[in-house]
Amino acid sequence: MYFEDFEKEVSLAVKRLPSKYRAILDREEIKIIPREKVPLKIREAYPGSIVFGVFTGTSLKDRSVNYAYPEPTRIEIYMESFENAYGNELSDKVRERIYRTVIHEIAHYFGFDEDEVRARGY
Repeated sequence: MYFEDFEKEVSLAVKRLPSKYRAILDREEIKIIPREKVPLKIREAYPGSIVFGVFTGTSLKDRSVNYAYPEPTRIEIYMESFENAYGNELSDKVRERIYRTVIHEIAHYFGFDEDEVRARGY
């Protein structure tokens, strides 16, 4: 899979989101960033796991009135993980998994923990 194709699929996944969620991402300036490789720090934090994406920042649920945006809120999606799990072909199955990963990480922004997100099928 070429990185440019992966970037395009992540972008298309965001466009598939319901407009009210895209509007929230825009308003809150949450960037969804495709990355080629999973950073070492993430691999070390989740040994033996395939990490398709991560949410970085403070969830909506954990913000207070004094929240000062100490770090940019972002979602990273990792091409390397999709290749490890599905191979190098950009199939419909991979496209759907990219979409589900984007939704999964957005749910973390709204304050859902891992178990809650998975219980909802993402």
